[in-house]
Amino acid sequence: MGHVTNTDLRSDRLDLVAMTRKLMKTLLRGDRESAQRLVSYRIPEDWPRAIELTLRFRTAIVQRNPEALPLLFRTIVLRADPGVAIGRVGFHGPADVNGMLEIGYEVFPAYRRRGYAREAVLAMFDWAQRDPAVLRFRATVSPGNPASRQLIAGLGFIEVGTQWDEDDGEETVFEHAAGQNWLQLLPAHHRQEGKNLGLESLA
Repeated sequence: MGHVTNTDLRSDRLDLVAMTRKLMKTLLRGDRESAQRLVSYRIPEDWPRAIELTLRFRTAIVQRNPEALPLLFRTIVLRADPGVAIGRVGFHGPADVNGMLEIGYEVFPAYRRRGYAREAVLAMFDWAQRDPAVLRFRATVSPGNPASRQLIAGLGFIEVGTQWDEDDGEETVFEHAAGQNWLQLLPAHHRQEGKNLGLESLA
């Protein structure tokens, strides 16, 4: 992401707070007390246990490619209540040789069905595609996750095949070209509020 220097990322209702390398390492040590001092939001109760594999994978990527850090793991924080983390979002790694980025996301159960995942994913797409090397986005979804499949299909992603994941089993692969006006996929009132915040290109 050498062409994208601004790593601050927010949408209408959310701040997407990039996790630092220090925070990743602190969580992996299981030192929640020290980790809490590094952030303004409340560390979710099941971290790091629930995200340990993701953190280990992302940390290994950062060791090889430190510039990829802002892509990899962002905590989704409510702007109206900035102490509350409601999920996480990020890409699985830097863009591959074909300019492909794969998105991953989770919204905690208590905050689902409010459009937060959609809003966070669109913000990530809009921000990432400012790098001209990013040409395409991918999402892989379990057949048993209808909500996620509906979200991705609703963004215009096309099913291109299936794959087997060692942790998650069979997954359907969806892809979409970069360069879209992702803001147009938000509800009209969110689009207007985003413009009022000066976020015309953010979701």
